[in-house]
Amino acid sequence: MKRKARAIVVGGSIAGICCAHSLITAGWDVVVIEKSGSPQTGISTGAGLGLDQQARSFIELWLNQSELLHNATLPLTIDLNQATDSEKKISKVSTRDDNFNFRAAHWADLHGLLYKALPSDVVLWGHHFLSFCISDDKASVRVKEKVLHTDEITEIVGDLLVAADGCLSTIRKYFLPDFKLR
Repeated sequence: MKRKARAIVVGGSIAGICCAHSLITAGWDVVVIEKSGSPQTGISTGAGLGLDQQARSFIELWLNQSELLHNATLPLTIDLNQATDSEKKISKVSTRDDNFNFRAAHWADLHGLLYKALPSDVVLWGHHFLSFCISDDKASVRVKEKVLHTDEITEIVGDLLVAADGCLSTIRKYFLPDFKLR
């Protein structure tokens, strides 16, 4: 029997969790490394997110229960963009879409739904990414990480490394050293 390809996702926020779901759906073995000690529960921090129909269809597939997402979101039926002239104290509507068809999700609610729909052994909470090394034949990657509650340094070997570790990504800096975010 052929071994399943293994992906290592660095970052357990919404992007990392969505990558994990996509890869699992495609038949990969996935591990997510996240430095936070545990998932957020009962904390209403973070931004609201607008989900279009395509995003909702993927999330509903991963959740296996479309009503969970529907019940955790609110309709966003109109998109309105205004241009404001602060000196003249006037504003004008630049665009308006009355058929917006998005739904609004709170960050913590969406993250909780997505996380709970993953197998329990996918996310390694309290694991801090340290470095990675690509094999000479470029067929695998070795990730070095630190288990924060024990200070133990461990290695994980995989076939794919996904950098979902945010705007200060160490992995992105390695591949795109001169890339500057605005």
